[in-house]
Amino acid sequence: MAYTVYAGSTVRFYTSQPFKAIDGTTVDPDVVVFSYQVQGRSTVSFTYSNGTGDPSGTIVRSAAGTYYADIDTTNLDGFWSWRWFGYPSAVINHDTTKTQVATEGSLTVSVQGL
Repeated sequence: MAYTVYAGSTVRFYTSQPFKAIDGTTVDPDVVVFSYQVQGRSTVSFTYSNGTGDPSGTIVRSAAGTYYADIDTTNLDGFWSWRWFGYPSAVINHDTTKTQVATEGSLTVSVQGL
């Protein structure tokens, strides 16, 4: 889904559907990554580990298999692409379903006109 917001807004990026196992059950992947890129800039990523969370506090687990991240768009105008991705971890080893799910989208952050 693509949409436009004004720079300086806080945008909530969320998993539009919960992470699912192959059999259709809702799961929490061992590792959840949220990343975004603003045109012409480096990709920014945050990582949530099942059991310990996100050290930055950016990714929040709101329910089983469902996550969100609130990102401030101040001074980040331009075209954005973003992505959620979950995967199993040999270290954590909770997600035995081998879940690999991606949700992605785009938005434009516009400088507000006078």
